[in-house]
Amino acid sequence: MIFIIIMLFLLLIVFLIFINIQFKLFYFPSKKVRILEYHSISINGFEDQITISKEKIIEQFEYLKNNNYTTLWMSDLDDLQNKKQNLAPKTVVLTFDDGFLDNYTELFPLLKQYNFKAVCFMVLGRIGQDVDWNGQYVNENMKLMNKQQLLEIGSHIELGYHTFKHDNYADLSLDEIEKDLQQCHEIVKREKLNVFPAIAYTYGGYYRKKGVNQKLFFDVLKKAGIKYALRIGNRINVFPLKNSYEIQRIDIRGTDSMKDFKKKVIFGRKKIF
Repeated sequence: MIFIIIMLFLLLIVFLIFINIQFKLFYFPSKKVRILEYHSISINGFEDQITISKEKIIEQFEYLKNNNYTTLWMSDLDDLQNKKQNLAPKTVVLTFDDGFLDNYTELFPLLKQYNFKAVCFMVLGRIGQDVDWNGQYVNENMKLMNKQQLLEIGSHIELGYHTFKHDNYADLSLDEIEKDLQQCHEIVKREKLNVFPAIAYTYGGYYRKKGVNQKLFFDVLKKAGIKYALRIGNRINVFPLKNSYEIQRIDIRGTDSMKDFKKKVIFGRKKIF
């Protein structure tokens, strides 16, 4: 009987550890940061994996505002981490990938309305151009913000890196990645843009397998001056951020219901098990 009780107790401990790893339930609120991943916003009600309707994102912003969430930039996290300060009890980072034109026409006014901050990870070699990379959810009608628009949004949107032409780093050699980052830096310098040294991996792709190659990959990022790199992962991050080049984001899809969104914000994902 004692043996059974001990085994049940050990199983409970293992279960609680698993739950904490997955959902960070037993961390103080000031030790958790949720980083949400968005892309494009539609004004005609269209929704898919990367496009959310304006009506739905307004509903999500209302939820964050009414539940006292604080929005920060990546540079804010970096500043708090360097000063060894805690986060606000409910902290979220709103991130938008690629730099679609609707981030200027639709997102920027909403951020001003709600007094929110967001981070836009730009495909820096395609500023002001049409989308020219392949993908199930992109088309030739999608356009990217131009330089003037990028300069105008600085009060509420911080810029970050999203590669030079939307390449998947998992498919590139280390030399190609180094060249890609050099090209990004050249654009930033030439266009005189204020870009924080954080990168969101396109397609969530990077050298995932731990070992020598991953270390060399991270060395390339460090050499290029990149402080933080963001994957997907769908988990809440513990603050201070320890794995600076494997920060996890929560994928917010246009097809998510409001119930899905709330689960993702609270737990990091909509499916608990």
